[in-house]
This record gives sequence, C-alpha cells and structure tokens, in this order.
Amino acid sequence: MRNRIIWKLLCSFFLLILPAVFILDFFIVLGIQDSFEQKICDKLRSNAVQVGEMLRDNLQEPEEASIQKEIERLASAPNLRITIIDRRGKVLGDSAQKPALMENHKERPEVAAAIKNGFGQSTHFSTTLGCNMKYVAVSVTDGNNILGVVRFALPVSDVRLEMRLIYKAMLIGGISSIIIALLIAYFISRTISFPIKEMQETAERLAKGDFSKRINIKSRDELGELAKSLNTMAEELQLKIETLKRLDTMRTDFVANVSHELKTPLTSIKGFVETLESGAINDRQNAKRFLSIIRKHTDRLGKIIDDLLSLGELELRKDSIEKVELDLRNLVDEVVMGFGHALVTKQQTLTVNSQEGDFIIKADRDKIEQVFVNLIDNAIKYTKEGGHITVSLSRQKDEVAIIVEDNGIGIPKEYLDRVFERFYRVDKARSRELGGTGLGLSIAKHIVLLHNGKISIESELGRGTKVLATLPRE
Repeated sequence: MRNRIIWKLLCSFFLLILPAVFILDFFIVLGIQDSFEQKICDKLRSNAVQVGEMLRDNLQEPEEASIQKEIERLASAPNLRITIIDRRGKVLGDSAQKPALMENHKERPEVAAAIKNGFGQSTHFSTTLGCNMKYVAVSVTDGNNILGVVRFALPVSDVRLEMRLIYKAMLIGGISSIIIALLIAYFISRTISFPIKEMQETAERLAKGDFSKRINIKSRDELGELAKSLNTMAEELQLKIETLKRLDTMRTDFVANVSHELKTPLTSIKGFVETLESGAINDRQNAKRFLSIIRKHTDRLGKIIDDLLSLGELELRKDSIEKVELDLRNLVDEVVMGFGHALVTKQQTLTVNSQEGDFIIKADRDKIEQVFVNLIDNAIKYTKEGGHITVSLSRQKDEVAIIVEDNGIGIPKEYLDRVFERFYRVDKARSRELGGTGLGLSIAKHIVLLHNGKISIESELGRGTKVLATLPRE
C-alpha cells in the first residue's frame, strides 16, 4: 500500500507544504510581533503625551503631592505603571511606589533618551516590581524648556501573554492550512493516481490477452493522451489478433483443402496403378481406359499445382507486376477467341459490349489476361447448355470497369462473402466434375488488388452471376 503512487504524491505534497507553512507562519509571526509591539509602544506614547499635557502646569512648579494623587487616579488600568520625573531625574510621582523611596532616574535609558530626543523606550528589569517591564517615556516641554518626563510601563509578561494568544492562533491556522492543503493534495493525487491505476489494470489485461477493456479518461493532458494511445493500441492489437486468428483459420482450411484436393486425384491414380499392376494391364481395352483416367487426374494435379504457384507468386512478390500500355478491348477479344471450342460444345453465346473509344490502360498484360480467362472460364462452367455470357467494358473517370455476367446456376447469398477464398466451392462435387481447382477467383482478386483495383460479385440462385472488376487507367 505504501508503494502506491497516491501515497508517494501525498508524502511529496506534505514535505513541500509543511516547511512552507511553518516558514510562512514564522515570518508572519515576526511581522505581527513587531507590529503588535509597535502598536503597544505607540499607544503608551500617546497616553504619555496626554498625561504630560494634563500635568504641564503641575510641572511648572512641582507639587509632588498633587502629582502623586493625579498619577494614582490615572493609573487605573491593571498592571499599568505611570512615573513622573523632573528634568534632573528626580521621581515626582509613581503609581506603583512612593517617590521618596525611589532613586534618581536620570540614567535610565528611556528617560535619558526622552530628555535628549523627546522620546525613549526600553525593556529592563524593574527592581520595584521585580519583573521585566516595557518602558515608554516622553518629555514634557514649555517652549524650549524641558519641564520633566512622563513614563508609562507595562509588564513584559502581559505583552508576551498577548503574543502567546497570537502564536496559538497562528499555530491553529497553520495546522488547519496543512490539513486543508493535504485534503486538496489528496484529491489532486487521486486525479493523477486513479487514471494511472486504471491504465495499469488495462495494461495487465492486455498482457493476459483481454483486449476488450478501454480506458475512460477524457482529460486533454498527458494522461489523457497516454490513455488514448493505450486505447488505440488495444484496438490495433485486438484487430491484429482477430486478423491472425482469421488467417490461422484460413491457413488451417487451406492446408486441409490442399491436402484434400491433392489426395483425391492421387488416391484415384494409386488405385488405378495398383489395378494395372495386378494384371489389368493385360486387358488392353480396360488398360487404355484406366490410363486415360490417370492422365485426367494427373492433368488436374498439374493445374492445381500451377494455380498454387501462381497464387504464391502473387502473395510473395507483390511488386512482380510489369505494367505496359495495352488495349483492354483487344485483350478481351483475344481471350474470348480462346473459348470458342468450349462455347460451341455447350452451345453457349458470348457477347462483348463496350463504349466507343479506346480502353488503353497500364497493367501487367499476362496477369490481366489471367483475370479474364478465370472469370470467363467460371461463367462458361457454371452456365447450362444454351446459356448466355456477356462481357462489358466501360470507362468511369480514371478507371475502367469490366463486368462478366452470365445466366447460369447462380450462388446462394450466404456464400457470396467466401467465394474469393482459396479452394472455396459452393458445390464441391460439381466443381470437381467441371475441373475447377477452387483458386480461379482468388487469383483474379489478388491480381486486381495488385493493380490497385477492386473486385466484387453479385449473384442470385438460379438466375446467374455478375462479377465486377475496376482497374485504374494509369
């Protein structure tokens, strides 16, 4: 618990606040003390001046009895001592002692300063009262003549008592300030430590593979930016993990599909070879038929391997395309001519539609030709006898659109998202019967994407399929 950042922050705040408050209190107390002592001194001086004015006539021709009586009347406040001294230092009246019993005061520092400068003050021990006293003295003059000195005094203990009350108030204020400052520091520390704790918990969950947790911090400071970065990282990691899982699933499916696609013809080849070895080779009629089947399966294996190599090259060597200028319309016409026999065999028709003008693009001729071959081949295979296929070309701003459409058997909607996957077939038995490898659309997609194009498919079961590919002109 002591290692938690909130307590470290609180300790840091405390170590900063405590000396700051006490240093501040120290200087405030010093200032208040000086101000308080000055205030007492000014008050005593003001009272001494007033008493001096009242006794000026008595000091013209000193009457000690009347002066003593007046002093005793004026010194009604507790602990206040008033002393009247003539210019030679003789005590004429004192509120705390009989003047006759008191020694000459001319050498007393406050009296000497008052005679010399008109005002004096000092703090020293009073032998009469047996305690330290604060003395303030003022001279009483008549023109340029000094008639005497009026001295007021208070016990230092009274002054210190007042100061102790001030010290106590300042101490209580200082402690209260520290408590309030620590409470504020605690809430500030919470605003810092709680987001950090939340980010720590999120990081731990990320480390354990849980990428669903997000940090809810809306501040725009460094913590907010860090939280935003962690959320972005979590999203990216989650996306990458999902992508890796999907790729792993696709890899597993791919390996299984490849194994199955290769195993089926190999099993047939092995079976017929074993039949021939067991004596069927001597039956010329059956042997010839078996060899024909073996060749058929061998050709199928060769086609699968060729398509796999082609697909592998497209995936591994993404910069392998060599772009040249070519007329897409001429290329389509050449590809269509190559399917003449297949169209006649199935009694199908194929129409090429295009806008006026040229369809010159920069692309890899062999690979684009492979796209047309695969798309038209699929259209012919999955269109019944007597069906119709249309290849359309159109220009769209900086792109060329190619549509291969048929009125064949179509594809159910639930399978449309997967038809571009390798070895994926909607009807596996029918596809093998027609000689398909399940890689044609996947290869076409890779080639189009390598040219920074797009490819999509639309289909309706029993009504036909339409494949749309767009290629940039440059």
